Amino acid sequence: MSGLVVALMCIVISPAGLAQTQPVKVAAVSILKQAHQWRGKLGDDTVQMRLQPKVEDIDSVEGDYLVIGSSRNKGNKILLAGEVTGDVLSMEESEDGVDVSGQWDGKLDGKVLRGKWQSDDGKVVKNFVLEMLPVANTSANTAPTKAVKKAMDIK
Repeated sequence: MSGLVVALMCIVISPAGLAQTQPVKVAAVSILKQAHQWRGKLGDDTVQMRLQPKVEDIDSVEGDYLVIGSSRNKGNKILLAGEVTGDVLSMEESEDGVDVSGQWDGKLDGKVLRGKWQSDDGKVVKNFVLEMLPVANTSANTAPTKAVKKAMDIK
């Protein structure tokens, strides 16, 4: 079946009353079609992430993140690349720019992205909750908002 393209189909009733099928593409959520900064929790760690659409594919994202106040990856940014389908985001990360070091699978709910992260070997799994930062407020010193604290049960 190589080369076979499978499309999601829906039924459309034409003015003549005849049923027709047409392909439907589930587009990326518009918020993920622009560059944004995100901040929140990855397990117990505070992270700040930058995501932007890939130039060559609007339904793909790339970016990086830092673990704030940690020596993970020696303070260097951890690279991200992934796909967006509707409000679902799936990304791989790389600490060295070559090998996959983890997987992010999440769902966007308004301006909050939440889901699960797991290490490349699958031995470590952590929940994450990230909130989109306002454009004027992207400093690394911004504390997580009440929404992120509530979602992660942070006191």
